Amino acid sequence: MSKVLVIAGTTDAKTVIARLLENNHDTAVTVTTRLGAGMLEEFKNLDIYQGKLNKDHITHLIRTLKPTCLVDAANPFSSEITRNAINVCKFENLPYIRYERERVKYEDDPDITVVKSYGEACDVLMNCQGNILLTLGSNRIDIFKRIPDYSKRVYLRVLPDWKVLSKCESLGFSPKNIIAIKGPYNEALNMELFKYCQAEVLVTKESGNMGGVVDKINAAKKLGMKIILVDRIEEQCSNKFSSVDELIECIDRIDTVN
Repeated sequence: MSKVLVIAGTTDAKTVIARLLENNHDTAVTVTTRLGAGMLEEFKNLDIYQGKLNKDHITHLIRTLKPTCLVDAANPFSSEITRNAINVCKFENLPYIRYERERVKYEDDPDITVVKSYGEACDVLMNCQGNILLTLGSNRIDIFKRIPDYSKRVYLRVLPDWKVLSKCESLGFSPKNIIAIKGPYNEALNMELFKYCQAEVLVTKESGNMGGVVDKINAAKKLGMKIILVDRIEEQCSNKFSSVDELIECIDRIDTVN
């Protein structure tokens, strides 16, 4: 079987990798962090490359490994990584396949305010009272410094990574308001965390059920919290799958052609 290069950024990626190995596909994986690499320790004899997933890094991997296709299983909100992968694959004439967890639709839920960006979420928060819990990761948290008394009122739930924690503190967020824990979490744990923060507002992103958004929203609803949901931006591509079986079939077809 030919080599497949996988961009791994979610727990879903582990499922994809497991199936590729089961089907005897020679598989290489690239991740952005040491934490991401640690998630793949269960796989033996797996080539793992760690580094910032910019165009240069992706290009280097493709030219070095010479895979027959690239599977993008990055987080649904890692739009820059996905755009880089799409553009590099076009330039290198390499088949690009997107694996993306199924959406959870909340557009018609009267208890949830759906927004299109972090900036729009911040605009809504400017008119909110009480403590706020952000479960958006750390990439764009600087936007939320606009919130009045943000260092006292805004709580962050982020990955337990020293670089992330250092960034949060350098932006002026209070250390006692930073919850460093790796998810996803069940509904009961979410409720306890929300109570700890005394949060009246939850800001989360539509990361799909595998990303824990359903449990977060259910917990927030039971506590009567205001919920702001940042919708995902979907990149346009021809080979996009939410089914691992269909993804494997696509890779097998590419293998046949090659």
